[in-house]
Amino acid sequence: MFDRLVITDPQGASFQDRKKYFLLSGVALSAILSSALVVSLFAVDLDLGTDDFDLVELMSPVEMPQAEPPMPQPKREQSKLQTAQDTPVKVPTRQVNMARVDEVPREVPATVSTAPNTQKERPADRYFEVGKIDSDPAPSGESGRTTGEGAPGGTGIAVPETTVAVVKEEEPPPPPVKTPTPAPKKPATQSMGVLNGKATSLPKPNYPAAAKAVNAAGQVSVQILIDENGNVVSANAVSGHPLLKASAEAAARNARFSPTMLSGEPIKIKGVIIYNFNT
Repeated sequence: MFDRLVITDPQGASFQDRKKYFLLSGVALSAILSSALVVSLFAVDLDLGTDDFDLVELMSPVEMPQAEPPMPQPKREQSKLQTAQDTPVKVPTRQVNMARVDEVPREVPATVSTAPNTQKERPADRYFEVGKIDSDPAPSGESGRTTGEGAPGGTGIAVPETTVAVVKEEEPPPPPVKTPTPAPKKPATQSMGVLNGKATSLPKPNYPAAAKAVNAAGQVSVQILIDENGNVVSANAVSGHPLLKASAEAAARNARFSPTMLSGEPIKIKGVIIYNFNT
């Protein structure tokens, strides 16, 4: 049995039996796989929606709800409506179209009659018709009274017209508009030029040591602004040696002046103080 092995005798080993085994195994495996594939295809339920193709359903028409008939009106309302429709509209009648006393005549009459007037003037703000008698229909719901006024032999309905006076309430007068009192204008600042002679107190400036070391000298002009009380509120050196300007400005701020008056009121002034620095 073990006289011929692949390891010991590879040349003498027989491969004929193994070829048949592999061939049969391959055929059997292919048959199993093919059978499984066919069975799986038939087992799948592919629903394409064709089950209801042959079904037909008849739908009955939808019944629309009918409108309810209108409720019958009460007999009283019907009688009132019928009476209002059958009752003719009554308008005043006049024998002549005579203007009222309160109307402004369009034309001045040529003659003036002194005979008593027996006709009625036309009604105010109402339609009327020219007829054989003068009559005023009674308002709805009231019975007229025959007065016998009008043309001879005729009867009319005369209803005294009441005039309602409309009292228009007067609107209260608008409150008086308060005009703001303008603030008094302050006088403009006056320019006075050189102010050395007008000062009541003019301190001398200190001579800086740095300026002495370089022999700095000359005039320094300081522009100042003086308020209504005579105090210097600002000082600015506009010319002179740079080493002398700070000392001149400090001295100018300590200067005092008497208030300057214009039309009886103190005003602000501006001017220049000149300081001389000598070595």
